[in-house]
Amino acid sequence: MLPRARYRIRQFTRGLRPHLAPHEVAEARLWLTPAEFALFRAADPRDRRHSMDLFLLLRREGTSRDAPPSDEVLVAALIHDVGKGHLMTADRVLFVILRAASAGLANRVAAEHGAPWRRAQWRLLHHATLGADILRRAGSAPRVVELVAGHTGTADSIRATDPELAWFIESDDRI
Repeated sequence: MLPRARYRIRQFTRGLRPHLAPHEVAEARLWLTPAEFALFRAADPRDRRHSMDLFLLLRREGTSRDAPPSDEVLVAALIHDVGKGHLMTADRVLFVILRAASAGLANRVAAEHGAPWRRAQWRLLHHATLGADILRRAGSAPRVVELVAGHTGTADSIRATDPELAWFIESDDRI
């Protein structure tokens, strides 16, 4: 429990200053199609920072692995959270607290329609599917869509069938 709490605290404090350097924005532009880059630029600054950090981690770890990340994994890293939309910090914090307390409770309070805070919880709960739909409509590669759709799954359950997605999930959980 303590390592997870430390991770969440680090994640929160990192999100307080989510600036991307100009060279990082230029790097994203090189990897993404114009439609994907527009989605990247429209994302919440915290999600852009997180996505860039995941991209950099995967690329860095790829140099020491037997199988470096595919181009599709790197693209997916940059745009995997586009389904979240813009959220208030309080909604993000509430989501983490509810999920830590009880996944069932988090699922019960999330609602596609209703109070804004409940809609935010629903979006956070379903952001992988929402993001995959957005990317499919934007013309992203099928593998990118597949990675985004699966990135909130459990790495252990898919390690044997899709080791690249498992690595993606594990890396996302560390950033």
